[in-house]
Formats: sequence, C-alpha cells, structure tokens
Amino acid sequence: MRQLRLYKIRNASDIPFYCKPLHLFFAQWALMLTVFQLRISYTSYPDLGLAVLLFVISALAFLGGYMTIRFAYEALGQRTARGEFYYVNLSRLRRFHLLAVGGAVAIILMNLKLHGFPPIFGVFGVDTLGYQEYGSFDQPLFTAILVVFVSAPLETSSWRRWALYLFGPAAFLIYGSRGYLLIMLFQALVVFSLRTRLSKSKIYTVAAATLLAAVLLSDLIGNNRNSLGVEALLGFLQIKREYYNWPSANLWVISYIATPFSNLCWIVHVYSYHGPTFRFLYSALPGFLAPTETLQATDLGTEKIVDGVHTYMAKYFLDFWYFGILGINYIWGLIAGYLASGNRLTRNFLVSAVLLGCMAFMFFSDFLTILIILLEMASLALVQRYVVRPAVQEEANI
Repeated sequence: MRQLRLYKIRNASDIPFYCKPLHLFFAQWALMLTVFQLRISYTSYPDLGLAVLLFVISALAFLGGYMTIRFAYEALGQRTARGEFYYVNLSRLRRFHLLAVGGAVAIILMNLKLHGFPPIFGVFGVDTLGYQEYGSFDQPLFTAILVVFVSAPLETSSWRRWALYLFGPAAFLIYGSRGYLLIMLFQALVVFSLRTRLSKSKIYTVAAATLLAAVLLSDLIGNNRNSLGVEALLGFLQIKREYYNWPSANLWVISYIATPFSNLCWIVHVYSYHGPTFRFLYSALPGFLAPTETLQATDLGTEKIVDGVHTYMAKYFLDFWYFGILGINYIWGLIAGYLASGNRLTRNFLVSAVLLGCMAFMFFSDFLTILIILLEMASLALVQRYVVRPAVQEEANI
C-alpha cells in the first residue's frame, strides 16, 4: 500500500531572502565587495575600481536576463498554477533513498579497499592520500550523498530523517570535501525553508544555526585534512601577519570569499585573451573524459593568483573575454526570472534548491556546469516528478 503525506505549498511571498534569487544575487555581490576590502592576503588585488566595474557589468547583464523572463511571462499572460497542496509518496522516497545510500556505501567501501583509509584518518597519523587524489567514482558518489541529504526533509520518520542528515556530513567529512558539504547544507536549508510551516523569524533562527554549523565544520575540515592544519591556510594563501591572531574559522570564511574575487580581478587585469574556447565545459564531463590539460595560475599572467578558484565568472572570461561575463550573468538572470515566475520556487523546491545553492556560492566558483551538480539536479528533478505530486482539490479537502 502506498504511503502518502499531504502538505500545503508555502506562499512565495512568505519565504526568506536567501530563497529569492534576485535578492540572493545582490547579497552575494555585497558580500564579495565588502570582504574584498579587507585585503587579508599579500596577494589581494589592490584596486577597488575594477571590482566595482565587474559588479556593474554583472548587475546590468543579470537584470537584463531577469527582466527578459518577467516581461515574457507577463506578455504571454501566464498565471500561477492552481492548487495549494501536494503529496509526498513515502514508499517511492524510501526506495530512492535506499538505492542512493546503498550505491554511496558501495563506492566508499570500494575506495577503502583500493585506496586505503580516506583523508580524514591522516589526523590520526595514518598514511593517506590527499583529499584531491583520494578515491574513484567521486562524481556518482558525491551526487548520491547530495541528493540523499537534500531530499531528507521529505522523510516523515524522525529516526530515518536524522540518519540521512548524519550520513551526508559524515561522508563529506571523512573525504575532506568542504565545498560540497557547504553547498549541501545550504540546499537542504532551502528545501526546509520552502516547505516549513514555521514563521519567517523561526526560519531565520534555523538558518543562523545552519550557518554556524557550516562555519564550524568548514574550520574542522580545513584544519584537519592535512598535517599542517591552519598553517596551510596562512602560508598557502599568504595571509598578512596582522591577521594571524584571528580565529581560524573567521580566516577560512573570509579567505573563501575574498581570494576567489581577488583572483578574478587579477585575471581580468593581466590575462592576454587570444580567442574563444570552450574550456568551461570540461567540468561537465565525466572524469575519464575530461582533458588533463588545464590552465594553471602561471598561465594566467601573474603569481598573485592563488588557489584554484576564481568565482563563477572567471572561466567564462577566459573563454569569451568580457562577453563571457555578460553571458553568464545574463543566463543567471534568465534562471532567476524563471524561478521567480509562477511560484516555481515553492512548487519545484528540490530543483530550486540546487540552483539557489549554485547561486549562493557564486563568490567561490562556478557550480552550474559541474557534472556532480548537473547529476544532482537531474536526480532531484526525478524525485520531484515521481515522489512529489500535486493534490487535486477533492483530495485536499479530505
């Protein structure tokens, strides 16, 4: 017998700001520009003018895409879909979770046999590979972890839901994957925020607790995935000495935001553009097909570029110059406008959570064309289609 649970769709006007793509985009840029001003590294880009110019270009392109969809939606006379209730088919949801968790555990055990203990065991003196070199089939593994955690709020059984909540962070923790852990927490927060009956003030309380947990977990992984701990951060990112006494959690967060944006500014300032390429698609390929030849920091024209992340725009600038910056922001404007029309945010909350997760980490890197995220989005679209279904009025009245 099928197990169905009835829920009411949350009003789109009653969701927190981080679930609204227009607000989230400009919040991202405000955060980037503010943290950029701290210049915590000796390699930080010195000129605010270029940063502001990039913001103006990005904002205009984004608003252009956003208004294109909004005007088209109004011109076509589209209306919000009817119906305020939906069902969650728990039987299908649990079969999906069993398949995803089983597949993830199988890959984890295979990697344990083939590659030894995962990176987190290096903290205990065990000889392990680095987090970037460890394991096989990371793309399907990370996808499975993400989809299980993000869809976990649909589970009604408390013990099952919390088991799923623990599985995701534990898996990413032992693999030392901080970026996907943070995205996963934000995506799950979005799903919770778009579905809960709590007041907006209580939602923000939950969001604050999630942010605190994310910062602490980020600090834990960053300080323990190699033997140098916080010294690796101070040395590799060339943190200025006046910031050495700051809490390591603060330095991780600030450097995660400031360094990619500084890198982007350096790239725009020094890179000698020679013609269009399509390297931005490499990240959408399976690992065994992705080219091994990639641009290194030394190829970009300056030693000031550190780490391997340059916000969501850099690879499009490298491929298409300023047209790439205009293009990716216009595309994000189209996405934001589409989500904001017809209550799609609250009705398609699983896919919306993935897209909002990509937008929330624009300051770090481009996640929109990463295969893991594309697979996650496709998987959650299937869950949204076959596990969640709208209730007709007669069913809602029962």
